[in-house]
Amino acid sequence: MKSIIILVLVATAFATNLAAFEKLEKSKLGKTLLNTIAIQMQTGEPLERIFQTLYDLEDRYQNDQREDDAENKAFQGVCDADLAGLNQELANLEQRDTELQATLDQLQPVHDQKVGQRVAKLAEKALLQKVIDETTAKRQEENDDFEAQREEFTFVSGVLAEARRLFTDNLQAPAFLQKGASEAVHYTPQVFAQVASHLNAAAHKAGQMKHVRTFGKAIKLMAQLAVKSQQYANQELTGRIIQLIDDLQNQLQQAFDLARKTEDSRRQAFEAYNTLLNRDMNKLNSAIANLEAEIQSLADQLAATHSSQDDNTARHEAKTQQRDDRRAECQQAAYEYQQRRSARDGDRQTVSDLIGHLNTNMRDLKEYIAMRVAAGDSDLSQ
Repeated sequence: MKSIIILVLVATAFATNLAAFEKLEKSKLGKTLLNTIAIQMQTGEPLERIFQTLYDLEDRYQNDQREDDAENKAFQGVCDADLAGLNQELANLEQRDTELQATLDQLQPVHDQKVGQRVAKLAEKALLQKVIDETTAKRQEENDDFEAQREEFTFVSGVLAEARRLFTDNLQAPAFLQKGASEAVHYTPQVFAQVASHLNAAAHKAGQMKHVRTFGKAIKLMAQLAVKSQQYANQELTGRIIQLIDDLQNQLQQAFDLARKTEDSRRQAFEAYNTLLNRDMNKLNSAIANLEAEIQSLADQLAATHSSQDDNTARHEAKTQQRDDRRAECQQAAYEYQQRRSARDGDRQTVSDLIGHLNTNMRDLKEYIAMRVAAGDSDLSQ
């Protein structure tokens, strides 16, 4: 019974070792090592040399791992420094953006305020210009009215002068026309008809005028007197006509002098007022020009700040992409390092396991190799 149990245990141990050998062969390195050891054992290679080869291989894996660890540590250190530098640059760019935005927040309200002030000044200028235009138009109307008055007065004065000339040129006794003359005179009847006709025509025209209608009535009266003088050959009446002509000329001159004085007063008042209006307009134009210069300066500053902000944003985007690319590169390197380490750990474990089997299960290993040779494994053929 005891011997049966021992046999069972031996068979179980062999089966376990056989499964371990098959597991080793599932890896490329394990299969290669088993094949190499099998060939060395078949060729009579000393067992010590086989062990030494495996020990050297195990040491090489350890040395490679240490070198890889050092290289990875150095590379990741550079990555950390690079990423820290890039993050600092991004922080600086973000701070710059904050400063630029603060500048915009400060400039924009001032710009908008100046624009509003300019709009108000332009509206004020438009109102002032309207006052200037209306005042100038009114002054032009007054001047035109005065010039029309001058023409009407000149017309009436000419009518009166012509009437007096007709008497003067046609009366045979010029002394009659002198004030206070007492000698008799002779006259031609036709002169009264000429004077009456002349005055009637003038009276009709003057009656249609604006400023000399009163004189038109007086002229009509003189025309009637001229007719009576012709009918009655009344020398005294004729003298009264002449005197009336002179009186009307004097009144006409006084009226025109008054009109001229009034016109001069209006002109002086306009010039004084217009001087004040132009002074106010000059002040407005100066204020508007200053505002436009300030607005342009602020607009230039805003444009430059926006341009700087756009450039800063572009740089931030580029720097963010650079940081992300560098981070991805570093992460990829760390992943590849981990993959190499895992692969190397697996290979080193395979070597270690194989050394352990050689130390404890040499007999089973030899039987496993013999089974493979017997099975015609081409990898073990010499």
